[in-house]
Amino acid sequence: MARTHPAWTGEAQSSRSLHWMLLKRLAGLSILVCTLTAVGFFYAERARFAATLRDAVSYGAARFERLAVQELNAPNLGDHAHLQRILDDFQIFSQPLHLGVSARLTLMDAQGRVVVESRNRDFPGSEIDPWLAANRFAPTVREDASRHELVFIGTRPFLHMLIPLRDSASRVVAYAESLFAVREAVIRDATRRMWLTQAMAVGLILVTSGLLYPIMLGMLRRMHATSVLLLEANLDTLDALGRASAKRDSDVDAHSHRVTLYAVRLGEAMNLPPGDMRALIKGAFLHDVGKIGVPDAILRKPGRLTPDEMAQMRLHVVYGRDIVSRSTWLRDAVQVIGGHHERYDGKGYDRGLAGEDIPLTARVFAVADVFDALTSVRPYKDALSVDQALDIMRAERGTHFDPAVLDVFLSLAPRLYAACVGKGAEELEGLLREVCARHFTADARALFEVTERLRLDGGE
Repeated sequence: MARTHPAWTGEAQSSRSLHWMLLKRLAGLSILVCTLTAVGFFYAERARFAATLRDAVSYGAARFERLAVQELNAPNLGDHAHLQRILDDFQIFSQPLHLGVSARLTLMDAQGRVVVESRNRDFPGSEIDPWLAANRFAPTVREDASRHELVFIGTRPFLHMLIPLRDSASRVVAYAESLFAVREAVIRDATRRMWLTQAMAVGLILVTSGLLYPIMLGMLRRMHATSVLLLEANLDTLDALGRASAKRDSDVDAHSHRVTLYAVRLGEAMNLPPGDMRALIKGAFLHDVGKIGVPDAILRKPGRLTPDEMAQMRLHVVYGRDIVSRSTWLRDAVQVIGGHHERYDGKGYDRGLAGEDIPLTARVFAVADVFDALTSVRPYKDALSVDQALDIMRAERGTHFDPAVLDVFLSLAPRLYAACVGKGAEELEGLLREVCARHFTADARALFEVTERLRLDGGE
């Protein structure tokens, strides 16, 4: 088919969508990476902040061990009143005053029984007591590692921590449970650092994406050009096979052009999905490719065929199915090639399919194919008028043709006939170029999806 490069594949239209495809994918990836980075930094900063508080409270616990070593060495933690004075007078766990203050300190024995407790009057028990009752750490005899969690009681953050206390022999003999209230200034400072770090990370990601865009665009343009050439080669093959089968039948290829255009307009009117439209176009081009295997004496016989000759003629469906099934790119055309002679009532060939068991693309093409056959001159008959052809087809509604498909075609047929019949080869080829540009490369993504399958299969 004589053509210019962009007119056949819609390269100009596909190239325009290349920018949008890359922008959307790069923007989506950048947003995803920024989100993951922000979440990661948030939890990392939260963990770092909690670790800072933990270390400060643990330091206080070590001091408490030294001050209370006599009671920790004694059976049952010695003098509990002395332990209470240590908590109340020295407030060991409140030493990191630059970070916050202790809201509640509880000393428990090795079995988790409360021995003494110190309360900070600035934190009312109406909030603290219910929370501790539901969330108090439950120590075990063998537990010798501290536990901590950063929690919120109301709107204020606290470090909730359980610290094992050891006697002089390094045996765990008690536990200190601390509820440490973090100062608002510390929270603001930590929040500011977190947002600053996140902003720097996100900014770096966005700058990197901006620098990568022209590089990736250049690579995609080269891939796109290769994809266009690959698709062009396969469309050339499609066109050549269609011409070969048409010339064997009637010495002209106008039939394959017209019937493809009829089928495409009908498929568009029925809103077939993009994949079905591409399969329909390929199948329409190649619907009679199997006639290559039919002897000329039968194929070009001017009169009616005998039953034996008709049986041989019907084998063209089998031949065609075998030809295209060996090609990954043409494989979806099998539905049209193998099913366009099936009838809706199940009396067609070669598998006798009926109703919706016949692929929809084959049901669509069958209507277009019969209409063109009836309105065209053949060696054994004259062309019928549009009205005569449609009257014959109406009579076979629900027997030969799918009623839903035929009803749509009946309203289109007069305009389609007027637009195609009498057109020269150049005009029909121009219409077909528009069809292929619209349905094979509506955007770069579709082109890449099609040609990637071709590349993986060796361009069959």
